[in-house]
Parts: sequence; C-alpha cells; structure tokens
Amino acid sequence: MSDTTATYQQLQLHIVKPGCPICALCEAAVETYLDTLLWESSTDFNLHNMLNASLGFCGRHSRQLLTFGGQRLAAAVIERASLLAATRRLPEIATASEGLPSGWGRIRQLWASSKVPLVQSTLSPYVAPCPACVRQSAEEVRGLEMLLKHLDEFAAPLQKAGGLCLPHFNQITYLANATQRATLLRIQQQVWDDLAQHLEEFIRKQMDHHHKDPISEPGRLALERTIAALTGEFPVRVR
Repeated sequence: MSDTTATYQQLQLHIVKPGCPICALCEAAVETYLDTLLWESSTDFNLHNMLNASLGFCGRHSRQLLTFGGQRLAAAVIERASLLAATRRLPEIATASEGLPSGWGRIRQLWASSKVPLVQSTLSPYVAPCPACVRQSAEEVRGLEMLLKHLDEFAAPLQKAGGLCLPHFNQITYLANATQRATLLRIQQQVWDDLAQHLEEFIRKQMDHHHKDPISEPGRLALERTIAALTGEFPVRVR
C-alpha cells in the first residue's frame, strides 16, 4: 500500500528537482506558514501571544516576510507587534542575566551549551524561539523520517538531485541505521565528487579567459550548488 501522507507526497515532488529535497520541503512549509500568518495578522489573537513570547521572528524569517507580494502592510503589523513586545520586555531582558557569568564568558557559555547562532544565544532564556524556525524544525524531522522510511524508493532520485545538503546529511545520520547510513554515504560521496569536478571546470575556465570550449551547464552552476550543498538551500530574496 502506497504512502498517502502529505509529507510523502511533498517529498515525491521535491526530490525530482535539483538541490536538497529536505531544504525544499522545509522552505515550502515555512512559506505556507508565513503566508497564512500574514493574511491573519490583524485578527489572530494567538499570533500576537506568540510574537509576545518570541519577540518576533529570527532575522532570516523576518526578511522572508518581505518576499510576499502585496503583503508589506501585514508584515508591518507583525513587526509592530514584535517591536512593542520587545519594548515591553526590555526590563526583563536587562535583568535576566543576573546571577549568570558576566560578559563574553556568559555568551560563550550559552553558545557552547545550545549551539545556536551567537546573536540568538545572547537573548534572554525566557524568550521563545522563532515560530517559523519551530515550524521548520518540525517539518525537517518529518521529512528526514519519511526519506529514511522510503529510502529504497528515493535513493536513485536523491542521487540525481544532488544528495542532501551537509546540515541535513548530518541530521539524518543520527536517525538512520547502519544500512541506511551506508546508502546515504555512498550517494553523498558520489554527488560531491561530481560537484567537485564541475567546480574544477568552473575555476579552470574562469582562469583561462581564452579557452575555446564553452563551460558546461553543471560547471556554470557549480559555485552556487557548492554553497547550497555545504550550507543548505535558503533562497530568500527581499523585493
């Protein structure tokens, strides 16, 4: 019996396209989530409670609000609520560090224990995480588990797509058994060996301006694909 869950069906759609399918799955989920919030920004009481707890979205997802055409007013409503919440909670943030190690020692301690970005690690521990990041993390777990569940089916299209990005490859190895890890490692090594050759082609032909042979399409895209492979697919563009 075939899997009829939404995560499986979405993974089927994304894995036949170039790039990390888990990144694409998460990006689609977050885009739908933010789009819904923008439409409900003036009427959703729960949204304002959430923004009060998190003091808004992280830098990436705040900027992603600006990528939805015709929604700048709704984005402004959300950012105003976040700003007012942050202003109200300034005294709490200012005193939350009392009793903790001071200065950079505290920042390093927080970062070392949480492994979150440095800017986020300096916030009060009473500030909730970015709601869009929470939504993204939940989708990541579902997507990774679904990929492992159907790895026999998805192995070939995953290799053709270029494998997983490094962050998601690292995450999936913690969930996979030994056989699954061996399959994923074989795929990842092969696609990155191919990517390295394409990047070599790009470098060689960029250095030789008089080279007669045109650069191949994979070679032309190799720099962007390498960055995406090592860091993840985050195609946020501010309009």
